[in-house]
Amino acid sequence: MNKILTIAIVGWLAGVAGAQPAKKPKQDLPIDPYAEPKPAPKPKKAAPVDPYADPKKAAPVDPYADPKKAPVDPYADPKKAPIDPRNAPVDPKGKPPVDPNVKAAPVDPIDPKAGKPVDPYATSIPSRIGLTDVSSVQGLLAVQRLDAWLLYDRDGSNPIAVRIVAPEGHPQRPWFYMIPAAGEPIALVHNAEQRSFDHLPGKKLTYLGYRDLDKQLRTLLKGVKSVAAEYSPKAAVPNVSRVDAGTLEMIRAAGINVRSSETLVQYTKAIWGDAGRTAHYVAVHHIVELRKEALAFVTKRLLAHEPVSEYEVQQRIVHGMTMRGLAGAPPVVAASVNTADPYYVPNAAKTAQIQPGDLIVISLAAKLDRPEGIYAAQTWCAVADRTVPDRFSKAFETISLARDQALVLITDRSRKHRPVTGAEVDQATRSFLKKAGVVDQVMHRTGHSIDNDLQGGGADLDDFEVKDTRILTPGTGFTVGPGLYFPGQFGIRTEVSVYLAPNGPEVTTPAQEEVEALLK
Repeated sequence: MNKILTIAIVGWLAGVAGAQPAKKPKQDLPIDPYAEPKPAPKPKKAAPVDPYADPKKAAPVDPYADPKKAPVDPYADPKKAPIDPRNAPVDPKGKPPVDPNVKAAPVDPIDPKAGKPVDPYATSIPSRIGLTDVSSVQGLLAVQRLDAWLLYDRDGSNPIAVRIVAPEGHPQRPWFYMIPAAGEPIALVHNAEQRSFDHLPGKKLTYLGYRDLDKQLRTLLKGVKSVAAEYSPKAAVPNVSRVDAGTLEMIRAAGINVRSSETLVQYTKAIWGDAGRTAHYVAVHHIVELRKEALAFVTKRLLAHEPVSEYEVQQRIVHGMTMRGLAGAPPVVAASVNTADPYYVPNAAKTAQIQPGDLIVISLAAKLDRPEGIYAAQTWCAVADRTVPDRFSKAFETISLARDQALVLITDRSRKHRPVTGAEVDQATRSFLKKAGVVDQVMHRTGHSIDNDLQGGGADLDDFEVKDTRILTPGTGFTVGPGLYFPGQFGIRTEVSVYLAPNGPEVTTPAQEEVEALLK
């Protein structure tokens, strides 16, 4: 009875509710989170915006808009379609794609011309792999199906091994440091120099004489069938070819297959790492300022009709490097006919006076004089005159376009996530110069790797001196520096430093666009 009564009451209440006229909810306009606050419009006069309207009719949000400006209204009509720099077409003239809707990217305050652009698509900087992370090295060995990496040096003959192992002091006798694919590293060192390796992880084997060395080397290599070493078949990659033939014979006599460590070197020594990348940009700032100071000094002397020599300018730069805490070889300062020699470096006994009207080429490379220092290199052309003669400007235009051609190729491959070798970049540059009819004036490769050493351990842009088939690896750096040389007349060159970020190449030094006239 109670159950029937309850059902009847519920039915009666539902009927009463159904008889009441339904109240329409108020429909307010959706509030634009980006618009200035306005008084709410009257519902009767304002047409409500359908939040489920066809998205095709709504303008997309511009992901490349200037972040300093107010965000784009998602319902506004688009003014102009943005250009996605990751998918933009490559300019055949070698110029990077420009989005008309986006302001120039902010640059590093160190040097507005040389600053690194802030890229919203950049990913993390690849870390340098070293002995502090043995497991990562072992992962590389596993990928290459190698049993071990056998690092060897004698009295500094292998800078790659010295840089990676970093023994204390300067051991002069032969030493080996083996990183196996599994297990802990093992060092084989002379008994008198054992202290130089005490700080390193792993076991230590020692020897006294050459008979003992051969015996202990076999003990070190027990159970190992293949190792990587700083060796390059037929010296195809000279920068990696560091272990002498006699030592290789001794290793092979123990029944070991020796393969090149070129790929391992690229992922260890050649990668800059975060600290190295920062140190590189500091070096960039200094060499740019040193170049400006040197040319200002030449200009001052010429305007005062005072003599100035190549060597005097070079030594002024060297002094500036020392004062700024930089390390590096004496720079090239060449004038007039000396510019036609790509390997000319002045000294106290061999120098020339810089005269009005001379073409001047300054090429300098330096790094912070610290363990994490990474080289920065730059070459700059100027004329000691008010205007630049056509023969100089035309030659420079050709090589600057060749330089940009190399950068466009690397950018295009990075955007498409396709590998590119150093030889391919050199081929592209040389092909451009061949079409321009000046390939016979080329006397060196397009560029070379840079890291803690000026001639770094990564891939060189080279299919001229050697054929470097190594792939350009993100996290490494190199120079792009084509040049043209007319014997007995003049030579002209442009060179920039480049860091290969995960999202593409990053030119770190100013890219000169025309020959600088000093007396204008």
